[in-house]
Amino acid sequence: MDTVVVYESLWGNTAAIAQAIARGLGNGAVALTTDRATPSVVERARLIVVGSPVHAMNLPTDASRASATAKVYGRPGLHADVSHPSIREWLDNVPPGERYCAAFETGIRGPLGHGAARAVIGRLTDLGCVPLDEPHTFTVALVTGSAEPGALLLGGQEEKAMHWGEHLAAALAAQGPEGVHAP
Repeated sequence: MDTVVVYESLWGNTAAIAQAIARGLGNGAVALTTDRATPSVVERARLIVVGSPVHAMNLPTDASRASATAKVYGRPGLHADVSHPSIREWLDNVPPGERYCAAFETGIRGPLGHGAARAVIGRLTDLGCVPLDEPHTFTVALVTGSAEPGALLLGGQEEKAMHWGEHLAAALAAQGPEGVHAP
């Protein structure tokens, strides 16, 4: 796999965005949960795009994930999926190396809905990755009556994600076929 989109998603919102980004990237790009994006998968990738929900202006923690399990949306009830490792934990196992990267987050509007993607980019650049673009935020609502995964996404966010994936694909193509070059 040349391009992987790795995500942590508690309510299905970040997963839906990750899948839309992968569609936009094309060329066999896949969206993978943190447990499926193993170190060997990452080592083979030329571009990794990493997404996380925003919790308290940062990456989810064990405490914020535990708190999320107490929330239920809609009827019969959508419960938080904490069955996969957190992005924070996943980042601890990313092998260092030169590859391109990008990061996104799902969060509410306003200053409290940002911070996770910048934390991801910081960790990835420390590992030798070169960002292809600024971190992106995809907006979610605070509440929903729906029990469908991804129900908190505001309208148009998946389309915005697909267009961003297309932009990342073009930026990667502009770098040439081999190696990592600072954009």
